Amino acid sequence: MTEKLDKTEMKMGYKTSVVAFIDILGFKESIKKSNENEKEYERVLKTITDLQGFFIKPNYKYEIEADEALKLDTQIMQISDSLVISRLVEGRGGIYEMLTNCAFATHLLISNGYLCRGAIKIGKLHHTDKMIFGEAFIKAYLAESEERYPIIKFDKELFEIARTYPSPANEYYADWEVNFIKKDCKELMTGIYYLNYFTNYDNLVGGGEGTASIHYSDLRDIIVYGLKEKTPSVYEKFRWAADQFNKTAKNYELETIE
Repeated sequence: MTEKLDKTEMKMGYKTSVVAFIDILGFKESIKKSNENEKEYERVLKTITDLQGFFIKPNYKYEIEADEALKLDTQIMQISDSLVISRLVEGRGGIYEMLTNCAFATHLLISNGYLCRGAIKIGKLHHTDKMIFGEAFIKAYLAESEERYPIIKFDKELFEIARTYPSPANEYYADWEVNFIKKDCKELMTGIYYLNYFTNYDNLVGGGEGTASIHYSDLRDIIVYGLKEKTPSVYEKFRWAADQFNKTAKNYELETIE
């Protein structure tokens, strides 16, 4: 996975990349509702505006130079209810940046009343600001579509990539960087992890004392509303989220979900 690009890959223009495919849950229903409901239209507009404002912005000269120095080659694309983020595998500190971006996307969506589901995969990819194709994108897309729970999941090999290509400041402390990343992740099953958004708000996003309680109160409202859904597959997603929420609700002085 961390080997140098082979001659075939270089000739074809593919680059071995880490790709995150993130889907906004319930977005299609919101679009349908927004046809008749002005408030829902405003919510959809604000959500997309927030995503683009945070992720889709001009690449200034110093940012391009910084990416090139770290070999990140960051590419981000927002398409309707999906967000795609890619970075080169050999990017220095790229795994930390990738997971941080995914966490920010998750919490930004929560603040707008949505949960998300996603997957991060590794493989060959061609990704520019206008085009994306390759095995890594297909793998991430399929993994996301097959996931039952509202999580962004990834394989444990991401930790090994983080250890091989740590941030420049942690060149001699790669294990520390990996452990720092792991503290905001949780194992779903053997070798499969997900970003633990039920506990990582303060570490990554928090805006001061009390903001986590407000934010997780919003998350609680989303889950409670979702549990009203009678479709078994949808109910299962929110029941799982409720069970995870209940494990740490008291940390934010919030009531558990029955």
